[in-house]
Amino acid sequence: MTITLISLEILITYSVIFVMFLFLVMNWYSAEIVILSVVMILVWTGIISLSEAFVGFTNEATLTIAALFVIMTTIQKHPSFSKVTGLVFGGKQTLRGGLSRMMVVTAGVSGFMNNTPLVVLLTPIVKKWCKKHSIYPSKLLIPLSYAAIIGGMCTLIGTSTNLVVHTLMLKEGFTGFTVFELALIGVPIFVFALIYMTLLGHRLLPDYPGNYSDVKEYPQFFVEVQVNEDYPLVGKTIKEAGLRTLKRGYVMAILRQGECLFPVSSQQIIKKSDHLLFVGDTSCAEEINQFTGLTVEKIGYEFTYFGNDYKFVEAVVPQHSEFITNKIRDLNFRSKYDGVVVAVYRNGTRINEKIGTIRLKAGDMLYILTSDNSSLPMRASGNLILLTNHSSSKGVSLRDWIPVTVFGLMITCVALGVLQITQAAITTVILFLLLRFTTFEEAKDSIKWEVLFIIGGAFGIAEALINSGAAEHVANSLLFGFGNSGPIALLVMAYLITNLLTELITNNAAAVIVFPIIMTIVNEFSFNPEPFAVAIAIASSASFATPIGYQTNLLVYSSGQYRFSDFLKIGLPLNIVCFITSIIMIPLFWPLT
Repeated sequence: MTITLISLEILITYSVIFVMFLFLVMNWYSAEIVILSVVMILVWTGIISLSEAFVGFTNEATLTIAALFVIMTTIQKHPSFSKVTGLVFGGKQTLRGGLSRMMVVTAGVSGFMNNTPLVVLLTPIVKKWCKKHSIYPSKLLIPLSYAAIIGGMCTLIGTSTNLVVHTLMLKEGFTGFTVFELALIGVPIFVFALIYMTLLGHRLLPDYPGNYSDVKEYPQFFVEVQVNEDYPLVGKTIKEAGLRTLKRGYVMAILRQGECLFPVSSQQIIKKSDHLLFVGDTSCAEEINQFTGLTVEKIGYEFTYFGNDYKFVEAVVPQHSEFITNKIRDLNFRSKYDGVVVAVYRNGTRINEKIGTIRLKAGDMLYILTSDNSSLPMRASGNLILLTNHSSSKGVSLRDWIPVTVFGLMITCVALGVLQITQAAITTVILFLLLRFTTFEEAKDSIKWEVLFIIGGAFGIAEALINSGAAEHVANSLLFGFGNSGPIALLVMAYLITNLLTELITNNAAAVIVFPIIMTIVNEFSFNPEPFAVAIAIASSASFATPIGYQTNLLVYSSGQYRFSDFLKIGLPLNIVCFITSIIMIPLFWPLT
């Protein structure tokens, strides 16, 4: 191979993809919007046709992943599902004992269900166990995310990336992965990761409390204010009294004659002897003291006036959220979700600004006071991921075990080669619908559409790399730099490039973009494509060094009060462990030539 001249098509493709990387790294827009925009630009410039642009939306990976979202959501409705999570720690009371058992259980379950809802489910369980045994949650939440990531590497359905690479192999005429084939690499990686975390990793993790309301050096959440007889604006609305335009707080609730009015609209009338509850801190109290007839009575974290009808929840803003870049006051929390945001944390630190003026970013943690019945619409919106423990008091009937049994049969049929994964997954969804274990509306809402848009769009970008000749040009350039160094050098290169991209952009996009480039070189030298596909699949999931590289990292980022540097310090050594293990183990099971 020799380096060829850059054609106009290659130059356009490079330029568009460079801009895409820039937008993704800077997080200016959500990943699905950026990738779909890039696909359409490539269509308008004639690099790909309209059918090529959207071929990824009808391929096996996309259809299978959509079906698995429905299956996992249905399985999670089992009455015993949340109770089974009590097995996570068992009777363990020490940090090392709890850490090791939690990682084993998490990795085992993650191989068969989407790791994002698993981490959402286990996070409050981990924090509760830590509080009981006086252990910092920051010692366990990053390991929880890492265990879920590595567990997903071990099976074909454990992570969407494995299915994407599997489909790319089928498209090229190769066999693809079996259900448990990737466990040959995933299991050794997990063993080394477990040893690393129990012997050294937990020592590198910081000592952060993980419960914001227990951190006394942070400003308080609430200010309680008494409305006295001499208050001149009794009978006026909150807005007319000027209490909606304070710089450092706002009225969240009103305590009136033993009744709690929550949430409070700007048109709520103020009455004599009311107790106004403001979201704010000491600076908010200083501002309120300037009003005649208002007396600050209490500043604190918790109030008992709400009873059992209200609760505090933690919610993370995911990367695809429509809330990103919006001010909180523009989101209408009170009217839409029957709740109020009382604090926002970013990079482990509370943002000490007026709540309504804060513009949200991916990874922000919102501390929300909400009524018991408002969590469902919040979760269904897809713009927030609630980190709360939901248990069910419903008894378990024989019918409840049917979806679990059907899912087990699906895995068995795929593992034995009786059915293809796509055929089995879609058939399972249809059975769930026919047997009324889920409805069409529930199935539609359970699908993470943003993930499908990213995957489908990434396939269009891969088509552009091939059509324009950019994939071949990059392959030629890599070979020019490395020379004919042999298959091991190419395996190392495939892993490192994929792993670097997955830390910067989404894992699925990284796999789809790197795959055609590496396969061009593989075909040139007639290497065996399987080991290189395995390297791409493993490397695209091995995102440990940044909180933005993988959704589960983002989930524990704020919940554990971590800093960006914490992930780098604990995750970079694990990235190296994963890399070395993969490069040594892959040639043992898949011959390179």
